[in-house]
Amino acid sequence: MNYVNHIAYWESGETIAEGAEIPPCAPGDFPEVTYDLERLKSDLNRFAVTQGPASLWRYAPLLPVEEVDNAVTLGEGWTPMLPVDRLAVAMGLQTLLAKDEGRNPSGTFKDRGASVAITRMRELGIKTIIHNSSGNAAGSWAMYAARAGMRCVNLVPDDVLAGSLQQSVLSGAPTFILDGAWKESGAMVADAVAKNGWHNMCTLKEPYRLEGKKTMGYEIAEQLGWALPDALVYPCGGGLGAIAIYKAFKELLALGWVTGPLPKMIITQYEGCAPIVRAFENDASHAELWENLDVPPGGLKSTRPPGDKAILKILRETDGAAYAISTEDALAATAEMMKLEGIFPCPESATTVAGLRKAMSQGILEADARVVLVITGNGLKSIPVLSNAAYQTIKPGEPLKI
Repeated sequence: MNYVNHIAYWESGETIAEGAEIPPCAPGDFPEVTYDLERLKSDLNRFAVTQGPASLWRYAPLLPVEEVDNAVTLGEGWTPMLPVDRLAVAMGLQTLLAKDEGRNPSGTFKDRGASVAITRMRELGIKTIIHNSSGNAAGSWAMYAARAGMRCVNLVPDDVLAGSLQQSVLSGAPTFILDGAWKESGAMVADAVAKNGWHNMCTLKEPYRLEGKKTMGYEIAEQLGWALPDALVYPCGGGLGAIAIYKAFKELLALGWVTGPLPKMIITQYEGCAPIVRAFENDASHAELWENLDVPPGGLKSTRPPGDKAILKILRETDGAAYAISTEDALAATAEMMKLEGIFPCPESATTVAGLRKAMSQGILEADARVVLVITGNGLKSIPVLSNAAYQTIKPGEPLKI
């Protein structure tokens, strides 16, 4: 049993029955699942949740799945929230924590959305899904589709990292590398959907991936003792992950499991693809297409972020901030987190470290703020992007000197 009411579009408010075909919507709008939170509040308390499995499925009553026992899972979620005290000192903060999503099965937070969405898609009888991905989602969705006995068609860019490509290919997913401008990929997926009847799983085209990713927000609150942080720093591409976390926070507030206010949202993007940062700085309500994509291989490649309006709204509602980070600073931040804390983030995740430093220098946060960095992926996939490691060659019998 679940507590789903219906699907509602975020901006227009239009509603449709859960499980029905999802019609297209205006740019910046998207479908999301709504719940009967009053009924859930009377049936369930947060203590009961803590007795659940050490995975995202501990939050099953707040997910749109009918048969939880048949969930498509690889053990995703319930990732650690790690104190990063040395990094906190370097930032001038008293309390800084890292939510390490690199511990998920594919090495990234994408597994949350894949697990929940593919579980629901299989319940609805869908056989083939398709989407465009800069790499991580392609690997993740291919793995979970294989687990479910479904087919996942992936369209990836020509600089896709080898780890993500191999996850996709070895999982049996038909995988296509786009030899051309990445901004054309969304239209190509839409065309394939129209011609083949496949299900479009691109960012915010359907409501279920969001539901899986929102479990990051539930975990953050639970791991903080059912409290919200003062600020959240998140690397933002299409916007889905940050939107999902704040959806979770709002649901927890409605249930009375936490108290407000909402955390200040700080998002980071690469300088070579920063449409939301530009829109925020220009006080715009939506992001214009970013024409000249120039980022390293990996994530944060969304030139036309589908969640732009919602992200900009959250930024302004929470007195947040948005920062564009150079590739050089992202790579330096990757090394800094490794050296100070032993955590290996992908460079796109490490933009949060550089962004937090900017926020502190501008007085966006006080020293006593409790801040969470979301590390969306493990750096192992990103090794080809990182600079060569410094080491010494030594012959047998020579002394080791440092």
